[in-house]
Amino acid sequence: MLKAFLENCKRPQGGFGRLILRGMNSGHGPVAGWAFDRMEWPVNGRILDIGCGGGGNIARLLRRLPGCRVDGVDYSGESVAVSRRVNARQADRCRVVRGDVMALPFADASYDAALAVETVYFWPDLTAGLREAARVLRPGGALLVVTEMSDPQKGAVWSHNCPGMTIYTPAQLRAALEAAGFSVTVYTKGVWTAAVGQKQN
Repeated sequence: MLKAFLENCKRPQGGFGRLILRGMNSGHGPVAGWAFDRMEWPVNGRILDIGCGGGGNIARLLRRLPGCRVDGVDYSGESVAVSRRVNARQADRCRVVRGDVMALPFADASYDAALAVETVYFWPDLTAGLREAARVLRPGGALLVVTEMSDPQKGAVWSHNCPGMTIYTPAQLRAALEAAGFSVTVYTKGVWTAAVGQKQN
């Protein structure tokens, strides 16, 4: 049972997936709130939550940024369904679709800002995914990458038990963002990391 539960960290589905998503929506609140304060958000604009999970961070940003539209994308159908339900009252400011970070279903330069909270661990190619995020950002747009665990040794219990999970250090996140064409500022708080990448024109 524990194995089935942990397998849902990567791609939530079914009953275990819904439990994981509920836990993510509440559990990611502290790190998300801390990281959101490190980002300069557009006052009026379009924001994309990449790997939006259960939609908790979409809801936080919709409250925080009343002039913005916040869309979401996730490759888990369960995540998309839960995220839509969580943000149903804000459907006029939010659209959640199914898609893969390696080939985002959006046109070039569609968004003013983007975020990826607690999701890069599971991307099949970190730099390629970040390049895809850069593609959908307008020139000068910003990407916020947030991880609650940035020490591979301390996080070994998770990475060894969650299939496909890789924990990146702050230096590795910086290097990948720079390789994807961003100028980068990295913030840390214990094992939390918030990396803000500004897309180069």
